Amino acid sequence: MSTTAPHRPSSGYRPRTAADHLPRPEGSGRSVGKGLLSLLGLLVVVVGVPAALVYFVGNPLPTSRPDVSWLTAPVTAEALIAIVAVLVWLVWAHFVVCVIAELRAARAGRMPSLVPGGGGSQLLARRLVAGVLLLAGSATMTGHAPGQAVAPVTAVVSTDAGAAAAATSAALGTERAGALADGVQDSATDGPAASAGQQASVTKFYEVQPPSGRHHDTLWDIADRTLGDPFRYKEIFELNKDRVQPDGRRLVDADLIQPGWQLVMPADATGPAIATVRAHVAPGGQTAEAVASSALGGGADLGVASSSDTGATTAGSAADAEPAATPASVSSTAPASTPSSSVDLGDLALGGGLVLAGLALALTERRGPYGTPGEEDEALRLAGNPSRADLLDRSLRLLAQGRRQQGRPMPSAVAVYVSDEQVIVHLDAPEDAASGHGEPPAPWRATDGDRAWSVSASDLAGLQPEGSAPWPGLVAIALSHGYDLLVDLEHAPGLISLGGAGDVAREVALSLVVDLLTHPWSDSVDVSLVGFAGDESLAELATGRVRTVVSIEDALAGARREVEQHAALVRSLGVDGVVAGRLAGSGPDLRPHVMVLSGSPTPEQAHELTELMMSSPRTGLAAVCVGQSLAARWRFGVDQAGAIDLGVLGLSGTARRLRHQDVARVAGWVRDAGEEAARTTSTASALDPASALRSLPAEGADLVAAAAPMHEQATALAHVGLLGPVLVTARGPLNPAREELLTELVTLVALHPEGVHDSVLRVSLWPRGVEDDVVAATLAAAVSWLGTDAHGAPLLDNRDGRWRLAPEVHVDWHELAAVARAHADDRHRVSAMLARQRGEVFSATPAGRYTWLAFHQAARDARVLVTALARRAAAAHASAGDADLASRTLRDALALVPRSQALWRDLVRLHGGADPGAAGALVTEMRQALGADALEPETSALVQHLVPGGRELG
Repeated sequence: MSTTAPHRPSSGYRPRTAADHLPRPEGSGRSVGKGLLSLLGLLVVVVGVPAALVYFVGNPLPTSRPDVSWLTAPVTAEALIAIVAVLVWLVWAHFVVCVIAELRAARAGRMPSLVPGGGGSQLLARRLVAGVLLLAGSATMTGHAPGQAVAPVTAVVSTDAGAAAAATSAALGTERAGALADGVQDSATDGPAASAGQQASVTKFYEVQPPSGRHHDTLWDIADRTLGDPFRYKEIFELNKDRVQPDGRRLVDADLIQPGWQLVMPADATGPAIATVRAHVAPGGQTAEAVASSALGGGADLGVASSSDTGATTAGSAADAEPAATPASVSSTAPASTPSSSVDLGDLALGGGLVLAGLALALTERRGPYGTPGEEDEALRLAGNPSRADLLDRSLRLLAQGRRQQGRPMPSAVAVYVSDEQVIVHLDAPEDAASGHGEPPAPWRATDGDRAWSVSASDLAGLQPEGSAPWPGLVAIALSHGYDLLVDLEHAPGLISLGGAGDVAREVALSLVVDLLTHPWSDSVDVSLVGFAGDESLAELATGRVRTVVSIEDALAGARREVEQHAALVRSLGVDGVVAGRLAGSGPDLRPHVMVLSGSPTPEQAHELTELMMSSPRTGLAAVCVGQSLAARWRFGVDQAGAIDLGVLGLSGTARRLRHQDVARVAGWVRDAGEEAARTTSTASALDPASALRSLPAEGADLVAAAAPMHEQATALAHVGLLGPVLVTARGPLNPAREELLTELVTLVALHPEGVHDSVLRVSLWPRGVEDDVVAATLAAAVSWLGTDAHGAPLLDNRDGRWRLAPEVHVDWHELAAVARAHADDRHRVSAMLARQRGEVFSATPAGRYTWLAFHQAARDARVLVTALARRAAAAHASAGDADLASRTLRDALALVPRSQALWRDLVRLHGGADPGAAGALVTEMRQALGADALEPETSALVQHLVPGGRELG
């Protein structure tokens, strides 16, 4: 064995500071302009004023010793000018002292000391110094990126004030977790809107973030902005002293606060950044209402719909009854809110929004095509950030697709920043410095030369890229400046070590593993856990992708085989490296393998591991160990409070972390979801169309009733398509910028043929609150878009206080229910309807919208009906000797329900009896379509019967 690791081609990477990697905020040009004006103003006052005095008045210092004659000399014009000049000199000197005090405080990161008589002079000095610091770049070193909005507060129902605070903390998720758990009871007052016999528990919060033009926030400034008196900073300090903050630290020094901290505020605090949690509790302890108020959406209070007996409250259930009268304390702009969950996520929020979104996705996937989301799904969705995860996934796949079309290789990413509005990729230096990376594919843009590429969420509207993920080894490792910071584990030139506080480092490692197993911007990653006894629950999150090994030698043996397989595949594709192979379409076969070690390897083991990882520019293998290792090429350090330093990368932030007991709890949810999926799948597979229709909730009858007068699609004036990607087609005028919102509105009404009340419509489309004029304008635009019937009546109309669609609007979901009721035996009509499919049912809904749809039964019900109708029609076709039509019917149904193993079994059985080769090809196709889904027992038995050795296929 070689005693030295083989040379790896230099990437040209140079360690850079954190400032080099920070996202470039929008509007930075304006900030530079303000900074230059501040610098100019400071120079004019500090340098220009004394220079002008010396030039026009003269030297202020006396040239001789003063005597009594100065007091008796006559008062001349020159003497008056001299007296005024002395006063100006004194004012100037006082201002310089204020400037020095502000500069010293800024450099020390503390509140400035009060200069006697400072007043307006110190305020002016503070603003000028802040502008100069902004120009110098200090403003980007801490806190949220400029333009990053305060996350709105999610309203929560609870039975007592303390539980309300805990539930609100869970619903806020990510960066707010932990800060609210103690707060509701700390600042309880009687709300002005509390009804007789009720007690109101009110707490106001402020999220620390640097105001525009400053490099840090202070209690002094917060008190000045929100209380009108900067000296009241002491009250804020006393309210928050020793409170645990989202990053695990506590407020112990009034001069030291950190961005992202949640401060409990005095009851009279006001301003656009103040968030309020208000819970009215009846004397018996029952909550009458809970309201969360946020500055976003015009500061409207958000009312709350309480949970039903079976779990989440949905728009559908709320629509069945007239809403209760709006309490006096609830603004008319938002009489209800999104479904709230009683599930307390606890420390899971430490994992951050991206990780929680991945867990929600894993739980939903495990429920199968016929499962129903539960309270756990709801809690994870509310606390997670699925829209940010979707933005990252789509943007990266679009980048890979564009580079493939350009015929250029994918560059390597040093770090990726993602917010709700943009993705910024900081690239490694290209091996060919002369040619560089080239221009990124549109809509990506190059910044900082070609070392950083960025794309905005608005640039991706309507785009659904295809192809493999370019960097499946990206993991969310920290929160930095309001952005999620991700690093590519595959890019590391060897072992990565997580040193520092051992228990926290292990939590960071667990978070990385969970992220790798659940995030959507990957075509799945294999993970080997070495020495993680007791963490077997991780295997529940991704069946077949987690391997637990006892020794690093066993892990190295498996990794060596995988690296050799990757190298052989790359050679057969004729490309250079696994990234190029993924661009060529072999992403699933070239997925990364990450080894996570519970402790530091020996020097010999580390050497062997490094040699294996550096055998080519990129092998698909990465390794992370808990504990500091001198052999590691990347050494990350984390302290007890969760602050992480990424070493040579020059980056830092608040670490994403998960605790074993929390991961085990989610794994239990996933395991239970899998067991439930087995039951629901078995039940759905056994239903005939009539039974499937009877299995629908009460609104199933409403669907059939709505379909009776409904026009056929060919003669309809508008169409709502739900059996595939959600779409609405109409003849009226449409602003493309509002199409997503209007489509969601029409979809919501279409799924409630009994009508949608204004309150339900508001809470579903604007869960965080909205002004009346926005609602009115949106409804008017939707009415105009759908148009009118032959008699001039609008196709979207408000009758009896509920919004309904006219019969001239065709809804394919209603038609499917009607066909199941009256025409299930008409195999040709069923096949013709299924042939109109456009893709998976209820799909392609934009992330961040359709929150209400995630907990609606319609998608599950549609899959049940499609499965039952297609199987019956295909069996009838086969009995009539028309195997081709039977096959087409099953394939059309699989386009609508691609994960239905019952439909796959029928298709395999249809072709497999006479042609084992065709059956084998179908089994391979099925396994590719099912992805990580485990084969159901019936499917496995059929494969083994028709395709000997079929277990190894695919």
